[in-house]
Amino acid sequence: MPYNKTVVADSVITRLIENQGIYTSMNRSFDGLVRPGATSVDIPALAIPEVKTTGTATVNAGRKKAKADTNMINVSLSPYVVPLAEEILAQYESNGQLIKNYLDSASMALQEKFDSIVIEEAQTTTDKSAFAGASMAWADVIDITKRFDLNKVPKSQRVIAVSAGLASEFFNIDVIKNAVGYNSAFLTSGTLLQLMGMKFFISGLVSTVTVGGAAKENMVGIYGPGLAFILSRMGDIKEAWDTANLQQVVDMIAHAGCKLFDNKFAVVKYKP
Repeated sequence: MPYNKTVVADSVITRLIENQGIYTSMNRSFDGLVRPGATSVDIPALAIPEVKTTGTATVNAGRKKAKADTNMINVSLSPYVVPLAEEILAQYESNGQLIKNYLDSASMALQEKFDSIVIEEAQTTTDKSAFAGASMAWADVIDITKRFDLNKVPKSQRVIAVSAGLASEFFNIDVIKNAVGYNSAFLTSGTLLQLMGMKFFISGLVSTVTVGGAAKENMVGIYGPGLAFILSRMGDIKEAWDTANLQQVVDMIAHAGCKLFDNKFAVVKYKP
């Protein structure tokens, strides 16, 4: 009988993971505040100074105090773990390549989770309203920008995540169709367009919102700097040998949290 060896390919066939990096568009400036043993981070919310046309007394309610008028916003940090196991045969047959590919997938899965929790945090805003009509229209996109403008939210770094269930309605908007038609980058690579200072994502991670007891497909506008995403550690790998099952158990661990600073930094528009 001839020697026969089955070769395990070193490539990954499929990864059903959505990783658009939405979380990277959020406020990432607080990672360095995390210290060993920290379960949360307090972020100062500054009071808005007032403009006067006359002099102000040394002790006056209009004189903002750097300490007394500063509130603290607490951002809780949670562990996120992807559990894996590498059997001894997987080590031998793939020369360790399979577990490498699984670890790559674990990192992508963590990033997908980060995108998901960012969108869910933005959906906690109280600024929710139905589309103007039965289907999504350009007026609904404009309404998001209008609400941001009325709240004096800066025009840059705005993100709109559209539920994949509304993709056909989104791309049926005349303005979007024209923008896509003249956007060679989108036509060749599928990279979503930027319009009016906003970055658009079509995402399967946009969960429904409950209104009047019913689940509603929606799109959510987010002002990136107004939603903190804190990543203390990502991709820590812990291993142990399982003698009973002849496998290396592997956990990929991340430590992260997010927080919407104020309701005015997110807007939800939902299908009636």
